Amino acid sequence: PKEVTWQAGVDALCFGGTKNGLAGGELVIFFNKELSVEFDYRVKQAGHLASKMRFLAAPWIALLENNVWLKNARHGNDAAVKLASALSGAEIVFPVESNTVFLRLDPLVADKLHECDWDFYKFIEPDIYRLMCAWSATDEQIAALVSDFKDARSCATGAR
Repeated sequence: PKEVTWQAGVDALCFGGTKNGLAGGELVIFFNKELSVEFDYRVKQAGHLASKMRFLAAPWIALLENNVWLKNARHGNDAAVKLASALSGAEIVFPVESNTVFLRLDPLVADKLHECDWDFYKFIEPDIYRLMCAWSATDEQIAALVSDFKDARSCATGAR
């Protein structure tokens, strides 16, 4: 939306395609056209120009038409809010403002969740973890993570 891009003073914006459901590719939009001078040359010289770029570029049309990208982003953001709200007893260390939940976890709880095949990692401090909610996250996945979190917390409490 223009309110958070060019109207807010953004000169260039990079969309990550995989974060929004594409197989690959990035989209760079220049709101300040002067900054785009020789960008195509720089992309090619840096080795970022695929030989069949049209196959990476074509899906962007569908993503941008009818604001599908925005719908996908909102879905991931909403999933993060649901997840944070459902993790009762967890210390959420930053406000949930995107598709990310930052929380403080006991290392035993984190280990148990990793054993359950949940993929997340430490971020900033040794006991703060970053959980990302995808554009495709389902309520069932959120419920499963919350259930495993509760089980892991029970195990960690019992181990002490």
